[in-house]
Amino acid sequence: MSKSVKRIILIICIVAFVVCFCIAFVKYSENSKQTVLLSDDFVEFFDVGQGDCALISSNGLNCLIDVGTSPSTDNLVTKLRQNGIDNLDLISVSHFHTDHTGGIYDIISKFTVKNLFLPKINEDTNIVNDVAFAKRDCVSNGGKVYSSKAGQTVNIGDFKLSVLYQNSFLKGENNRSVYIMANINGIKFFFTGDGESKAESELVKKNLNLDCDVLKVPHHGGSKSSTDKFLNACTPEYAVISCGQDNSYGHPHKETLERLKKRNIEIYRTDKSGDVMFFVQDKKMTISTEK
Repeated sequence: MSKSVKRIILIICIVAFVVCFCIAFVKYSENSKQTVLLSDDFVEFFDVGQGDCALISSNGLNCLIDVGTSPSTDNLVTKLRQNGIDNLDLISVSHFHTDHTGGIYDIISKFTVKNLFLPKINEDTNIVNDVAFAKRDCVSNGGKVYSSKAGQTVNIGDFKLSVLYQNSFLKGENNRSVYIMANINGIKFFFTGDGESKAESELVKKNLNLDCDVLKVPHHGGSKSSTDKFLNACTPEYAVISCGQDNSYGHPHKETLERLKKRNIEIYRTDKSGDVMFFVQDKKMTISTEK
């Protein structure tokens, strides 16, 4: 093989490498997690494995909706610190299952929490003691504890959070989940805990405005949630499913994914994308993912 041919082959290989690198860099830039400031407005759904945890942040104020599992706490604390967060203005618990509330005591022991919203505990769970200790520490550090009730509103910067529904008398802890709508300049995020078909049916019957832009899919995408009537009332453009990779429940279930896809709802999954962030600016959203 002549030197000229070798030189041509070498040039082709170099060009091919540069092209591949540029494509990979662009793809990474498009999907990588956006850097935000404390003054920015955003909602971030954290990858906490088979659990739920979301951060609402605006004008330096911060709220957690659920806190994930106990094993996910160290990673969650690291992520909050990386965002420059030392204090939490509000933690709102949807219901008392360990995949949503397991890290409550650890989080409150590491951050000053100004307000803690808790639904009524109707059944014995293995986190009752952790919740009691969390309430004690919150109050001892100057925070306040409230019972979650429909009609409550609280502002987190430019976000207005409204408790739309919570029924302590429904059967099953999942169905007693607190439903919260977070609205910022007309862009709405709907947090649904692990509510199943019974709670969804009761909620739809109330003829409340459930229209949202982003739906935190109930119960990790389980088939007993996200019913047709509920999705028809919500009409989200985006859906976020918080679930663990290769989890033993098979979440999200095929039936739920089909109902979402049938409505052309864009789906994000923490088991595939890691953390999912919705950055809000000038009444528009930019979406970025960890992976």
